[in-house]
Amino acid sequence: MVFTRKDGTYAGTDIIKYPYKIIHKELGISNCRFYDLRGSYATKSLYYGVKIKDIATILGHSNIETTENYYIKSSEKTRKEANKKFELTTYSKIIEQMGGILCWKIVLLLII
Repeated sequence: MVFTRKDGTYAGTDIIKYPYKIIHKELGISNCRFYDLRGSYATKSLYYGVKIKDIATILGHSNIETTENYYIKSSEKTRKEANKKFELTTYSKIIEQMGGILCWKIVLLLII
């Protein structure tokens, strides 16, 4: 998130940090930094199909790597979904008939 004034110039993050602290204090939330919002935004946007380049641009990053390294987080849910997608793309009745797990090990060794 990049905050701007009405004329479009950069306003910095101070415009939101103070209200953010007040809200957190009233709700009893601790250990949640302002930049955690940016990370949540980036991670959720990627999850819902927004291109990484667009997320980086919105966050004001000139390099996609900054967004990837510091803002995008993996979750147990997304890892499970990735595993399900892998299973769907590699499913084969032949592998199932030949002994399942043993054949999966062979397939994984071939991929790696």
